[in-house]
Amino acid sequence: MRRLASLFLGLLSGGMLVIAVALVPFWTSLPPAEFRAWFAANAGRIGQVMIPLGAGAAIFSVLAAVGGSRGRGWLLLAAGGAAAVALITAVVNEPANEHFAAGTLTDPETVALLARWARWHYVRLGCGLVGFYASLRALSS
Repeated sequence: MRRLASLFLGLLSGGMLVIAVALVPFWTSLPPAEFRAWFAANAGRIGQVMIPLGAGAAIFSVLAAVGGSRGRGWLLLAAGGAAAVALITAVVNEPANEHFAAGTLTDPETVALLARWARWHYVRLGCGLVGFYASLRALSS
């Protein structure tokens, strides 16, 4: 389970890093109406990759923490990082994604919600990176 937790946390963190350094700047450079249209057309493909990675990271890191005794502190930190990513995604980012894709937001609402989405994305990226690092430390314990 440790290796699977590390694999999924690493892939999840890498995906979130790409979103942070490539997509967020692109999105914020677009006029709000163009962003909403782009998001409605493309967000599904991003979700098809990120949702399974997030689920795998959460499941395997929790299973590794529950079943492991060697490096238990690192395993718990890895599971906590994955759980934090899942929680932020479910409470903040996914509801915002639904609003973006629905196309019912005004331009000022879009700009404000995208700024909030990005701030929380950076928080979940940090949580994912901490979880990935902890999972790697657990492997070397």
